[in-house]
Amino acid sequence: MYPLDQGSWGPTVRISHLRDELAQLVDLDLVSGYRSARRWALIRYALSGRLRGLRGIYVENSSSLPGETDLAFLALARMLRIPVLTYIRDAQYLFPEYYHGGGLKRRLARALFLPAVRLLRAVSSLVGYPSIGLARAVDEKSPQPNLLPPGSPPPVEVARGPDPRSLLFVGPMRYEAHGLDLMIDSVERARAMGHRVEVICVSRPGEEPPEPRPDWLRVAHASGEGIHRLLPGVIACMTPRRRSPYNDLAVPIKVMEYLSYGRPLVVTDCTEQARIVREADCGLVAEDTADALAAAIATLFEASSDQIDRWAANARAAASDASWSSRARTIVGLLAREETQ
Repeated sequence: MYPLDQGSWGPTVRISHLRDELAQLVDLDLVSGYRSARRWALIRYALSGRLRGLRGIYVENSSSLPGETDLAFLALARMLRIPVLTYIRDAQYLFPEYYHGGGLKRRLARALFLPAVRLLRAVSSLVGYPSIGLARAVDEKSPQPNLLPPGSPPPVEVARGPDPRSLLFVGPMRYEAHGLDLMIDSVERARAMGHRVEVICVSRPGEEPPEPRPDWLRVAHASGEGIHRLLPGVIACMTPRRRSPYNDLAVPIKVMEYLSYGRPLVVTDCTEQARIVREADCGLVAEDTADALAAAIATLFEASSDQIDRWAANARAAASDASWSSRARTIVGLLAREETQ
């Protein structure tokens, strides 16, 4: 439900990867865009008669509430016995650390979010979530919800340079929960211990850390191969999110992408991202305090080359296991199973 021609950020990265992988498995029709553009595209699609040729519909729900045309289109598909799998990607409306403010429009959106999710579930055969925590947050009753967390791109082989000392962070720094202050404080403390730590922050224009910035913090605007070109100077990837109710249940797309870069990860102990790193044994998990994160950074910089190599190899292996192609096969399998029932 997002436009795919207006830049790359979390949800459009996910949708683009899935689009490409699904197109390798099935004949794929794509409808994307914000609500107004999507409304007319869905109406044209329904009037074209092509609905009757569909074997299944996969919906990536956007952060905004579904429109009446979205719900009507999916209800029509169900009437035609077409399986519908809807993915609920987030629930930030319910969490004040990301959706704060008391204006009428925001209060209304917050109040309508759960009823809208219930309507989406009603017009869907199946619903998927990135984590059990998010499924429970939107009142999913199934003891075993369908989990479709973000996938990872294919791992890349980019050798470390002779003196890598940068931590790579990818994403916005707009909210306190993103951990900008935690990152700055922890790096300053690690530098005070004698480690020449630097940070490369890759953000979209307008989402980078505000000025003034420490001279060790470099901002870059890059994606895809542009990020790969930064990797020779990168010793590890970092996610300094502060623990919060939403951060505990979220599975950040950036963490899954970090795995593909073949670098260790240094993350705070938000539940889902900590689980990924621990299960893969691909880096360090620290409490969300400046002292704990600084100690993890120091441990990284004091680690042997063999240890860094082992974490890096484990990250690549985890990326291969959690590929976007695997996510696409799961989606096709779920829809095929539902079609036969």
